[in-house]
Amino acid sequence: MKRIVTAESARAIDYDAIKIKGISGTKLMLAAGTAVAVATHKLCKEHNIQHVQIFCGKGNNGGDGFVTAIKLKEMLLKNIEVFCFAKEHEIKGDALHFYKAIRSMEISIHFIHHDHELSSLLRDNSCWVDAIFGTGLDRPVEGYFKELMQCLKDLHKQQPVIAIDIPSGLSGNSGKLLGPALKAIQTLTMGFYKSGNILQDAKSYTGQLKLVELDYPAASLTKAQPEMYLCDHDLVREILNPVALTGHKYSAGQVLAVGGSAAMPGAVTLASLAVLKSGAGMLRAFVPETVKPFLLKQMIEAIVTTGENKNILTDNDLSQILALQEKSRTMVVGPGMGRKPATGKLVRALLKKASIPLVVDADALFHLTKEELK
Repeated sequence: MKRIVTAESARAIDYDAIKIKGISGTKLMLAAGTAVAVATHKLCKEHNIQHVQIFCGKGNNGGDGFVTAIKLKEMLLKNIEVFCFAKEHEIKGDALHFYKAIRSMEISIHFIHHDHELSSLLRDNSCWVDAIFGTGLDRPVEGYFKELMQCLKDLHKQQPVIAIDIPSGLSGNSGKLLGPALKAIQTLTMGFYKSGNILQDAKSYTGQLKLVELDYPAASLTKAQPEMYLCDHDLVREILNPVALTGHKYSAGQVLAVGGSAAMPGAVTLASLAVLKSGAGMLRAFVPETVKPFLLKQMIEAIVTTGENKNILTDNDLSQILALQEKSRTMVVGPGMGRKPATGKLVRALLKKASIPLVVDADALFHLTKEELK
């Protein structure tokens, strides 16, 4: 199961591993930068590129970029340039360790103070490595950094971009675009997936997302509980049991779908289709009368019961739904229900009286207060 953590959780894990458990921060940074160097070297060979330009911030993301430069040099790549989006005295900690190592090597380092300095040094036939912000960005990009990021974006042509952890310009938590950003062909995220890799604008900027495993102590990983898990084939296989050769519709589970309205018959129909496609043995649907023909047209195997009002579901339907739940293992409530007050009464009553697990979705959530959602 692939966990997804917030930027704060990632920092908490780092802190526990390095400050409490005594794991070497330089060792973790070395592993991260080495993985980026391997990916960059491979990309250069595939695109017949001889030049790499690495853009580094002052923090740990920049430190990963410094390691990338060192390792590419060890791989005998000749044309490597490092661009520091910081002043030299601002580079600290583990990043400083690898910055000092670069100073002793034949690697060009440019400290960039203005966008015109950057524009004169960028090369068309090069691979770019984005090691500027990483997961640390949590506010709009402004001033000096905005000018430099805009310059990179404006002058970006066909250069393939590899981003470290998260493409710079995206929020480490929400994945929201907070300023000018480069679209990566590949993003290597370190240790665990971050919410900023997955949510909102991230998909448009991340490219191929690859996880780099780092040697964190198991105890450190428990310091931050994952808020989400990545839904992929492995997770689905873990959740869904194989169908037994002697299985039948009752052994595969029965689901009750409650939703729909005259104005929105499609949502509950799609939800019901998803129930059957996910492997449920039997689907029961409780919908307004006007929704029934839409649903049966898509799945003739559905068992459909209709409510008292032909256009919407109301609290008068509660007793029928509670009776149907006795024949079901799970209930999904909400798709296309609409926002009429009588429908809201039904939703709140179901939450109090249902005796089987509920999946509360769509319009059903609208009818609940913040306290009820807790």
